[in-house]
Amino acid sequence: MKGPAVFAPGILVLLFTLVQKSYGECKEALVKSEMNVNMKYQLPNFTAETPIQNVVLHKHHIYLGAVNYIYVLNDKDLQKVAEYKTGPVLEHPDCFPCQDCSHKANLSGGVWEDNINMALLIDTYYDDQLISCGSVHRGTCQRHVLPPSNTADIQSEVHCMYSPQADEEPGQCPDCVVSALGTKVLISEKDRFINFFVGNTINSSYHPDHSLHSISVRRLKETQDGFKFLTDQSYIDVLPEFRDSYPIKYVQAFESNHFIYFLTVQRETLDAQTFHTRIIRFCSVDSGLHSYMEMPLECILTEKRRKRSTREEVFNILQAAYVSKPGAHLAKQIGANLYDDILYGVFAQSKPDSAEPMNRSAVCAFPIKYVNEFFNKIVNKNNVRCLQHFYGPNHEHCFNRTLLRNSSGCEVRSDEYRTEFTTALQRVDLFMGQFNQVLLTSISTFIKGDLTIANLGTSEGRFMQVVVSRSGSSTPHVNFRLDSHPVSPEAIVEHPLNQNGYTLVVTGKKITKIPLNGLGCEHFQSCSQCLSAPPFVQCGWCHDKCVQLEECPTGTWTQEICLPTIYEVFPTSAPLEGGTMLTVCGWDFGFRRNNKFDLKKTRVLLGNESCTLTLSESTTNMLKCTVGPAVNEHFNISIIIANGRGTAQYNTFSYVDPIITSISPSYGPKTGGTLLTLTGKYLNSGNSRHISIGGKTCTLKSVSDSILECYTPAQTTPTEFPIKLKIDLANREMNSFSYQEDPIVYAIHPTRSFISGGSTITAVGKNLHSVSVLRMVINVQEARRNFTVVSPLRDSCT
Repeated sequence: MKGPAVFAPGILVLLFTLVQKSYGECKEALVKSEMNVNMKYQLPNFTAETPIQNVVLHKHHIYLGAVNYIYVLNDKDLQKVAEYKTGPVLEHPDCFPCQDCSHKANLSGGVWEDNINMALLIDTYYDDQLISCGSVHRGTCQRHVLPPSNTADIQSEVHCMYSPQADEEPGQCPDCVVSALGTKVLISEKDRFINFFVGNTINSSYHPDHSLHSISVRRLKETQDGFKFLTDQSYIDVLPEFRDSYPIKYVQAFESNHFIYFLTVQRETLDAQTFHTRIIRFCSVDSGLHSYMEMPLECILTEKRRKRSTREEVFNILQAAYVSKPGAHLAKQIGANLYDDILYGVFAQSKPDSAEPMNRSAVCAFPIKYVNEFFNKIVNKNNVRCLQHFYGPNHEHCFNRTLLRNSSGCEVRSDEYRTEFTTALQRVDLFMGQFNQVLLTSISTFIKGDLTIANLGTSEGRFMQVVVSRSGSSTPHVNFRLDSHPVSPEAIVEHPLNQNGYTLVVTGKKITKIPLNGLGCEHFQSCSQCLSAPPFVQCGWCHDKCVQLEECPTGTWTQEICLPTIYEVFPTSAPLEGGTMLTVCGWDFGFRRNNKFDLKKTRVLLGNESCTLTLSESTTNMLKCTVGPAVNEHFNISIIIANGRGTAQYNTFSYVDPIITSISPSYGPKTGGTLLTLTGKYLNSGNSRHISIGGKTCTLKSVSDSILECYTPAQTTPTEFPIKLKIDLANREMNSFSYQEDPIVYAIHPTRSFISGGSTITAVGKNLHSVSVLRMVINVQEARRNFTVVSPLRDSCT
C-alpha cells in the first residue's frame, strides 16, 4: 500500500496555516513533526476513457456512468468486467428517442453529440435493473435488466424508456427526464409504485417541446416503458422569462422518513446578484407538490472579538452533501440521537455576485429533525413569501393570500400553496475555520465506535479523513494527493462497520477504492501526531517511527508516552550576564494522550540550571525560556527538556564573554553615515544587540561572530563619544569615536571622462581628512558614474 514520499509544493494549506501560527519560528521543526501529506499509496483504481459522472453499487459490482460509456467493475480490485457504449449519438430534429438516426447522418441538422451520463440508478422492485439517463435523446432513460446469474451483464437486455401517447397534452413529455445542464434524480418505492423525483437546471435553450421541468414527480409505468405524471400539478417550472437570469443548480436529493428533499444553489431573489443555498421539502406521497416549501441554509463561522462582539462569516454555496447517522459523540454534541438522519454539507464562500466558489470552505451538520422543526416554527407572514420565480409577482397566489400553513404534515388545505421561507436555518462550522484556505468539493461519513468520520475531497484532488467533532479540535488523520483533478461530490461508502469497509472516490476519469480504517501509520512523523490518531487506526510509537503493533518487533510499541525531541536551538550562545530569550524547536513538548497541550510538567535546563519558561509564547513545537547569568564561560552545555515522562538533550549551548578589540575608523563627519566596524569575539551571541554613540543608535548593517558593522548617527558638534554595545543584559564600552567637521568640496578636476572610466579625479576642498573614504557622483555624458578616492591625506586629493 505504501510508497515513497513525493514532495509537491504548495498543496497543503492546513500545514501552512499551522506554520503561520508559529510566527515564522521553528518552521523546519514543525514541518518535520507534522503529518507527511505527500505520501503515495498503491490503491485499487480504474481509469475510464472519459470523465465519470455517476457511481452506484449493486451486489458486488460497481456501475459507472461516464461520457459515452457505462462500465461495470468488480468491487474487490476495481477491475473492469463489462462496458456498454452509449454515445456519441446522432441528434436530429426529426428523430425521436429510441430511434436509430444513423441513416440521417448526411442530412442537414444532424449533429453527433456526446452522451453525458446525468443519472444512474438501481431499481430492484420489478427486476434488478440499472436505469441510465443521458444528455441526448431529450433526456430520456434506458433500463438495463441485470440477470440474476450475472449482474455484470448490462448489454443483453436494454430497453428505451420512451413511449409517446396520442392522448398526451401538446408539449408534454413525461419520459423526458433529465437536463444536460444539471440534474438530480431520486428513485423511491411507495405503495407498490416506483416514483422518480427530479430537479433540473433549465434555461431558454430548451425548446418547450422537450418539456423538461424544474421540479417534478413522475411514476414509472407498470409496463416500464416510460413514465407518467399523476396530475397537472406534478411539476413546477421556472417561468420562461427568468430561466436565463435565475438559474437553479440542484446539488443533492434525498429522502428522510416521509419527506423528499432537494438542495439547491440559486440567487437570493429574482433581482439579487448574490447567491445562497436552499433546502426544498415536500411529502413523498404528494403527487401534486402542494406541500412544496423552500428555505435558506447557512453554514457560518463565528469569531468572538473584544468587547464581546462576534464576527459572523457566511459560507453561502453548498458544494456537496451526504445524509447518514451520527456517532454517539457527535450525536450528543449536536442534540441528536443515534437514529436521526444528519445532513452533512461542505459549503464555500462565493466570489462577489457569483456562484463560483473561492478557496474558503466550512463543514456543517443539520439534523433533519431540526430542519423540520424550523419549517414549523417560522410559518408566519413575515417569514413566508410566494415563489415568484415559479409564478411571477402577479400570480393570484402571490398577493391577497394567506401563506400560513400546516408545515408539519402532508395534509394541505385548499387555501395553502407552495411557499418559500426567508429566514435561514444556520449551523456553525464544525471545524472552526480549519478549511478556510481550501475548496472542499466532496463529503461522506461513516461511524467507527462512538466516532463520526468524514471523508473529504478538495478541488486539488486531495483526499482527507477526519473525526467530526463540534469542538473543532480534530485534524485529518489521512491526507494525501489522490489526483490532479477535483474530487467529485459523487461518493459511496460501503461496509463501514466492517474491517474491510471502503469508500469509492471519483476524480475526473478515475475512481479509487480507499479503506475506511486509514492508510497505515507511516505518514505520522512525530509521536504526538501518531498517538493523536483515532483509536481504530491502531497506531503506536516504536523507537522513532509510527507503526501498527505487528510492525514493531522489539516490544517497545506504545500508545501512551511521548518523549520530547529537540531539533534545533537558537541562539546557541548567550553572554555571561544572561537575559537571553532561548528558543528550543522540536516536537512533543507538553503532549498528553487526550491531545491537549500541557506544559505544567515541562522544564528546560541548561546543565543543572533552570531556564525560565515563558508559557504564553510556548507551543508543542516551540519552547521559549530566559537564561540566567553565569560566572565563567562554559562551552557545549547540555540543554535538557524534561516533560515528566522523559528527557531530550542537546549539546551545543555556550556561555561566552563578548569583547570588542578594535574599531575602524576612529573618526568621521558630524553628519554621520560613516560605516563603523567593531572587531572582537562572540559579537553574535544572544538575541538582541544595540550599538550607541553619544546616546544615539548606530544602525546595524551586519552581524557575525567577530565583526559588527553599523552606520554612525549624526551629532550636533564635533567631539568624542564612547561606543557602547549592549547584547541582551550584557554591556560593553570601547574607545571613543571622534566626530569632526563635515568635509566641503570646492571643485573636482577633470569634469569629464570617458564612458569606459579609469580617469583620475582630483577633489579640492576643506576638511576632507574627516572622512576615511570619499565617494563622489558626477555626470558623464548623462550617465551616473561612481568614483572612489581612498586614503585622502590632504585638502586636495587624487
